[in-house]
Amino acid sequence: MIKVLVLSAEQDPLPLSRYLWQAGVRHRILLDEQSGGHALWLLEPNQMPELRTALARWEQGEPALRQPRPALGSQALKAFNRRPVTLTLMGFAVMVTLAFEKLLGPGVFFLLSFTPMAIQGGQLISLPLTETLSTGQWWRLVTPIFLHFGWMHLVFNLLWVWVLGEVIERQQGHVRLLMIVLVAAVLSNAAQFLINGSSQFGGLSGVVYAYLGYTWLWDRRHPDQALGLPNALVVFMLGWMLLGMLPMSASLGLNMANEAHLGGLLTGLLLALLPRKMQRNG
Repeated sequence: MIKVLVLSAEQDPLPLSRYLWQAGVRHRILLDEQSGGHALWLLEPNQMPELRTALARWEQGEPALRQPRPALGSQALKAFNRRPVTLTLMGFAVMVTLAFEKLLGPGVFFLLSFTPMAIQGGQLISLPLTETLSTGQWWRLVTPIFLHFGWMHLVFNLLWVWVLGEVIERQQGHVRLLMIVLVAAVLSNAAQFLINGSSQFGGLSGVVYAYLGYTWLWDRRHPDQALGLPNALVVFMLGWMLLGMLPMSASLGLNMANEAHLGGLLTGLLLALLPRKMQRNG
C-alpha cells in the first residue's frame, strides 16, 4: 500500500474515491494525522499508471475510463497469481481437514504430526524429535499447521490467515510471505513440542501469530510502507493468547497451543528485523 497524495480537510474525498473505483483503481482513503485531511493510499503498486490517468481525467472533468471486465476464469487466475502463497496455504488446510474429519480419519494425523506416534501400554505416545530427523521425515516439521480439529478451528485460523497474510503478500511479495510461513511453522511447532513433549497439536495459529508480530513491528519500523494493522486487532489477538494461558481457559473449553502462539509471535517479531529491501508483486 503506497501513500500517493493528501487531500485537505476542506475537500470531500468520497467523489474522488467513487471515481477511482469506477476506473478500476483499488485504493483506500484514510485520515492523515499530520495534515488533518485525508490520504489516498494505492493498494496495488502496479496500478500507478492507471491512477495517474484517472487523476488526470478527474482534474479535467472527464468521465472515468471503465476497465473491461475479464472472464470469470481469468479473474480467478489473476486473483490466485496475486496471492498464491496465501491461497495455497488455505487450500492445503481445507483439504487436510476434510481428509482428517470426513475421508481418511486418524491416518492423516499420524502422517502429518510433528513426530511419529506409537501405542505403548494402550496409550498413544509421541516419539522423540530424533525419530523425525533420523528417518528423513522432514515434512513433519511443517505439516502440523495444516491439521485442524474441527471446522470452527479451521475457519477461525483461515480468517486471520487471509486478513493478515494477504496484505503481507500483496505488498511485500510471495517470497517474503513464504519465508515467514515456513520459519514460523517450524519454530512454533518446535516450541509447542519441546515444551509439552507431545505431538498431539495442530493448526495455523502459530503462523497467524507470526503474521501479527511481523506486521506490528514492521509498521512501527517502516511507517512509510505500513501494512496497516489496526491496534484493536492487536489487542484482541494478544488478549486471546493470554486468555489461553490462564487456568480458567480449560473450564471454558479452550484447549489452545499456547507455546505455538508465543513461538509464532516471537518469530514474527524477529523476522520483522530483516533488511527492508523486498520485491513487490507486480
